[in-house]
Amino acid sequence: MNNTSDKMEQIIAITNGKGVQYILDEAYRILGNPILTHDMEYKVIAYNENETDDPIWNEFMTTGMVGHDRLVFYRDECFFEMAADAGKITFLLSDKLKYDRLFGKLFTKDSIQIGCACMTATEKPFEEVDPILFEIVCDILNKEFCNSELYQSYGQAYMETLIGQLIENNIEDIGFYIATIESLYIGLKSILRVAVLDINQCNPTYTKLTYFRDIFKQAQPDFKYAVFSNYILILMSSDSTILHIEDLNKLYTLFEKNNMYIGISDCFENLFDLREHYKEAISALNHGLKNNGRQRIFLYDEMEHFL
Repeated sequence: MNNTSDKMEQIIAITNGKGVQYILDEAYRILGNPILTHDMEYKVIAYNENETDDPIWNEFMTTGMVGHDRLVFYRDECFFEMAADAGKITFLLSDKLKYDRLFGKLFTKDSIQIGCACMTATEKPFEEVDPILFEIVCDILNKEFCNSELYQSYGQAYMETLIGQLIENNIEDIGFYIATIESLYIGLKSILRVAVLDINQCNPTYTKLTYFRDIFKQAQPDFKYAVFSNYILILMSSDSTILHIEDLNKLYTLFEKNNMYIGISDCFENLFDLREHYKEAISALNHGLKNNGRQRIFLYDEMEHFL
């Protein structure tokens, strides 16, 4: 058996259920270069113990994260753009660094990104097969994260925070967020709409927002859901600029059963426009409740005809 096939079989044989550290240690033993994982806020999850003169690796090991200056370096070296353009993995290359590195995205359920893995060629140059094997390692890590309630909760919370920042327009340096905002598109189709769901009629105290959010997620998991400002936000997507109400059939029964109303924005493609379209959805909801409370779903593009 040749070396490549042997490594492939060893990687595939790594089992889940023993923790992230076990997976990284086995991958390090097989691939010969260390791997570090961190969450979406650049805080370390786990890494291989080793000695190196790589400044990024040492900053993570020393502080448990990387600081603002390192993020500026990532931005200036186009690392965020490289990560955003990557489907799952990519090389992060810089003339200012001694070692090349392989970067991979890590996910939990519902296509929510919870972090990244980075294998650094500190002990030997990358081989031609390493990207393939590294991607398999990332897939194994993803299965491990999918079995973790901690990281499922973290992924949902981080996504909601990011959506809130986009709506409130309080992202200070967009260059730092290119890759993280790109992660919101994962699992969605090209044409977007944002919907706001009002649960006031069935839950005036708004204590069941997360409960209903999770119910809707189970009913129609191809959308993304978040709690924001006493609403449940639904980030909807399709291949068409025309909204077909029947696409909401899985949710409509729940709206009706629980006496809920929903406003839906016009279509858009760029999440940096989310603030504008969130306001459209709010306007559609308020206009619909005021003028036609017999309906459950109010569309902004229909409301425009009455303004």
